[in-house]
Amino acid sequence: MLPVWSSRSYWRAGVSLNRVTGKQHPLHFEFIHRLIGYLMLSLTVVIYYFTAPETNYQIYLPFAFLGILLVSRRLERWLKYRFDYKIKRNILFLLDVIVVATTLAAVHLSLTLTFLAIFGLVYTSINNKISFLMASVAALLSIIIFYFHSLFVFGTLQYFEVTSPELTVIGLLCLIIFINLGNYYQNQHIQKLDQQRLYYFEQMNRYIEFANQLSRYAPLQLCQQIMNGEVEAKIEYKRKKMTIFFSDIQGFTELSETLIPDDLAFLLNEYLSHMTDIAKQYGATVDKFMGDAILIFFGDPDSQGVEQDAKTCIEMAIAMRQQMKLLRERWKKMGYPALHIRMGISTGYCHVGNYGAAHRMAYTIVGRDANLAARLQYAAEIDEILIADETYKLIRSEFLCVPKTPIYLKGFQEPVRTWQVMEKFSVHRLEHQQWFDYEYKGFHLILNLEEIENFEYSELVEVLEQMIERIRTQQKLTNSHGVAKLNLADEIKPVEQEHVNTSNRKNFNDMKVDQF
Repeated sequence: MLPVWSSRSYWRAGVSLNRVTGKQHPLHFEFIHRLIGYLMLSLTVVIYYFTAPETNYQIYLPFAFLGILLVSRRLERWLKYRFDYKIKRNILFLLDVIVVATTLAAVHLSLTLTFLAIFGLVYTSINNKISFLMASVAALLSIIIFYFHSLFVFGTLQYFEVTSPELTVIGLLCLIIFINLGNYYQNQHIQKLDQQRLYYFEQMNRYIEFANQLSRYAPLQLCQQIMNGEVEAKIEYKRKKMTIFFSDIQGFTELSETLIPDDLAFLLNEYLSHMTDIAKQYGATVDKFMGDAILIFFGDPDSQGVEQDAKTCIEMAIAMRQQMKLLRERWKKMGYPALHIRMGISTGYCHVGNYGAAHRMAYTIVGRDANLAARLQYAAEIDEILIADETYKLIRSEFLCVPKTPIYLKGFQEPVRTWQVMEKFSVHRLEHQQWFDYEYKGFHLILNLEEIENFEYSELVEVLEQMIERIRTQQKLTNSHGVAKLNLADEIKPVEQEHVNTSNRKNFNDMKVDQF
């Protein structure tokens, strides 16, 4: 079925291209151009035969040129299928050199005709992009052919005689026609190449757009490998150690019963869009969406190693948690209830590949750790990243994790040891970090510089300065005990006992001096 479709597609592509360009490609132009050139050489030789005082066999040259022309046609076809274009071009150029050398021997190097023939031959070599080496071989071959015909066929008469006016005019006209015909073909060929380039460019853009649309229904990495011919779309799978991520929105099922379908679709699409963008940034493979649940894995088709895949997955989960905070605040302002995310991560061996039928298959993972990630997500608290012990052993050097009590999960006989991911270790605060997330009682700051435009910086600085000034004002209005300063009495500080005794003693001494 595929070969039939391919042949039809090629035929339709050719027909479509001809319709676009509006003209057929002159496949036979090289033969026609050579035919006209040989006819012009034959005409000059015949005229020379009847106008020159001494001639021998020049009248038979047109018949010889005709034979060479017929042979060149078959030779061109044979060279086209046996060798590349460069070899074909060089051999045919040597054939033209033989014809021109024979002509020059026939006219005994008539001055004007010699220069016109050599000029036409140089023009042909330039158009055919003949190399210097091949031109040198052609020059040597022309000398041999010339002297052979001069010695054995046409005789050695006086060379470089003045050409008759009639023959000069005819030679110039033939050269002009020959060059103009070649230039016309070159212009037509260039226009056709431009039209072909434009046509194929449009087809390539359509193909890319079509491929981009199809890639939305399958993992991007897999689509790229299929289009590059690295893998085939067939039922096969392999066993690999991967890190699996599973998440969903806590209470989304209950929320779907209270919201209208449009609002529900808006929340779900916005949530999935942001989470998918984050997964794409970290090079994850998005397996599927199951309502509000997302299944993502690292390790196939691209992998950075088991340990690095696990660390990248944790970084992605933290970024998703931060993004969910922004979405939650945005949705609360729009009147929607507060939504929270739950995430479960596991690392282990799974089977990954194409499952299904020959005409309909799905690229997914199957294995114990895929189920474990789903169970961990279900057991996680709100805004919690719950990971298995195998994942913790891979990422503990870079992430702060808190151990949790081993839990019993559905489908697992033994209790599963789990860890809660808090944050990534950071010795130094990044000077150019894009995220600020600080929460304290009565104060919650979430700052994402990636979503702020350049013209909004001044307004943002002004708002933060107003907040700082308000905090300082509030600090001045309260004392060290947190009591508001309502009057001047609140400013009086208790006097220390030592200071009181010193003052009393000084007053007593002053009284004694006055009495004395």
